[in-house]
Amino acid sequence: MFQQLSGYPNVSTLGAAFRRGIGGQVVDTFDIDNAAKSNVSAAAIISNQALNGATSLNMLIIDKPTTYRQAITVDTLRRNDTNSSVIAENLSLYISSITNSNTTSNSSNTLTVNEIDTLISRINDTNITINTADSILVAQQPNQGDNIIVLGASFTRGVGGEVVNTANKENVTNSHLSTAAIISNQSLTGVISLNMLIIDKPTTYENIDNSTNKTLASSVIVMSIRRDSSASVPMNISLYFQVLNEYKPNLSADYFCSFYDTTNFTWNEFGCTKPQYSPTFDRYECNCNHTTSFALIWLPKVPLTRYLNAQDIASLVFQSISICCFLAIIIHAIVIRIRDSKMSLRTYDLPPLISCGTTMILFVFYIALAMTVYTKETYGDENQCFLSSSVLMFFVYFFLIFMLCTKTSVAYFDYLRFVYLFPPPPYQQLLIMLVASFFVSITWVAFAAGFNSNSSFHITQLYPYKLCWFTRPAIYYFLTIPVGLFLIINIFIFIRVAQRMVSHARNATVHHGSFERRKQCVILLLFSCATQGIGWLFGPFLTIATPEAANVLGWFFIIFNGLEGLWVIILYAIIRLERIGEQIRILPAEEIRKSRTSKLTTSKDKKSFEEENEKEDRRITRDTEVRYQNRRKQTSRSFDDFRDIVMMDPDVDDHSETSFC
Repeated sequence: MFQQLSGYPNVSTLGAAFRRGIGGQVVDTFDIDNAAKSNVSAAAIISNQALNGATSLNMLIIDKPTTYRQAITVDTLRRNDTNSSVIAENLSLYISSITNSNTTSNSSNTLTVNEIDTLISRINDTNITINTADSILVAQQPNQGDNIIVLGASFTRGVGGEVVNTANKENVTNSHLSTAAIISNQSLTGVISLNMLIIDKPTTYENIDNSTNKTLASSVIVMSIRRDSSASVPMNISLYFQVLNEYKPNLSADYFCSFYDTTNFTWNEFGCTKPQYSPTFDRYECNCNHTTSFALIWLPKVPLTRYLNAQDIASLVFQSISICCFLAIIIHAIVIRIRDSKMSLRTYDLPPLISCGTTMILFVFYIALAMTVYTKETYGDENQCFLSSSVLMFFVYFFLIFMLCTKTSVAYFDYLRFVYLFPPPPYQQLLIMLVASFFVSITWVAFAAGFNSNSSFHITQLYPYKLCWFTRPAIYYFLTIPVGLFLIINIFIFIRVAQRMVSHARNATVHHGSFERRKQCVILLLFSCATQGIGWLFGPFLTIATPEAANVLGWFFIIFNGLEGLWVIILYAIIRLERIGEQIRILPAEEIRKSRTSKLTTSKDKKSFEEENEKEDRRITRDTEVRYQNRRKQTSRSFDDFRDIVMMDPDVDDHSETSFC
């Protein structure tokens, strides 16, 4: 207030009054009685006699004089630093004052970190607990009797502090506290006094480290203990910190449990473990082995260095080569179809190529997943898959299961054709098995995605700059078991088909190149399924072996993926040779018929020629059916001979489609 005293007659300014929540007013001779009788928070009134000769009156009333209280408490603490009650009371008042102060502090009205540590250590009273909205100060003897042992203290913003003992420890640690420090029972051996101060908003500690980039993120715990003459035991202090909203960084950060080194004036992590984040309570937990001033500190995260080892590079290169091989045969098949439709692929040539095609789609998504994870900037503590990597990971998993199902379906179809000869399986049966494979794969992936939706199951994790894939425990259930199952089925089919082929090779009376190519085709399909199964069985992040052995086994995964391109090319070459062989057998017969037809001069001769052809065809068909029925009653060896005879007969080949794969 600033008022000129020379004003209205018989009216003179005498002072001022202030009411909390309402405000202040000037007090003059007219309303002095009302001001004196009202419930004012503070007022100052000067008598008329004292104002004689005064020309102005200046006055300031501070409703909440935190600066003055802060200065008074600092002065008291520095003059009287031996009385435990005085220290505790004034230190608590000082914390509240400096927390709520908006003025700039200076050395005369501010305690240093070292002074606060010293004051806490000088409290020798063992029955002090001062709990405010800004801090909690505890000085207690650990052994309280009745099996109650004081272990530390906790503080919850907006609620206040609480002494932690053996009776309420579980309730405290399982609550959403802001800060807590709890000493283990064994560490309290010989301790006669446990002194602790928790500062909710430690403004004094915000800028005390100017030599590093470490920044305060939590409340501060100041701890000191006094022991008896018994030997010292190792300390084990459990610390709990929530990141305060006003200190929360707006960038990716690494957190550290640190103490303030008053010698070097820096935050130091010596003697403290790396904090572990608890998502349930949204806090960081760590342990330290000494007493001093503790806090949670953060530093900007430094991204991990992108690095691909030899196996990573080889895997991507080999899979890319396999994809290029498959694309090459597709382009070649299209060109051949355009140039000569007779040499184009038939419907019954597609099953083995479809099984290889699913593998190539798997490789495409695997490469996309690897490159997506590699290009995403990742930090050291990140282990949760980001959205795009998680989606690609389940696409890879789907096509992995679908590939195994498809290869197994084609192998089983060949099993029916080569082992169970009658009746020959229709291609509709293979189509049904492929559709069933799709739904089996979808179901398997749905189970994996369902379990992964619950983060507590830890189904997937991020392997920085490599993959988003199953965790090491989960990989057994979602990869090892299904791959092993499909591998066992294919091994059984391989053995049975191999037995059948060996029997044919030994006992067949007629040998033909078509049947040899048919055997080669089936063997390649079985090898392809086996190599893919073994490759993924020994695939990424194998856990059943030592790191050295896993490194060696990892090359099986890489090499077998590379072999897939080789199998595709050889398989396509066999199919193409079969098409050429068919044309070699069919073309001469067509040329003979065309030649004989061109020599006919009259319609009577032409009609006679056609009748002779029909009789000849009926005779061949009748003889063939007789041979077929006789062979059907014999062993499977005779059936193979019949198949070879049919394939060698041009008249039969000209009107039938013979599948070899």
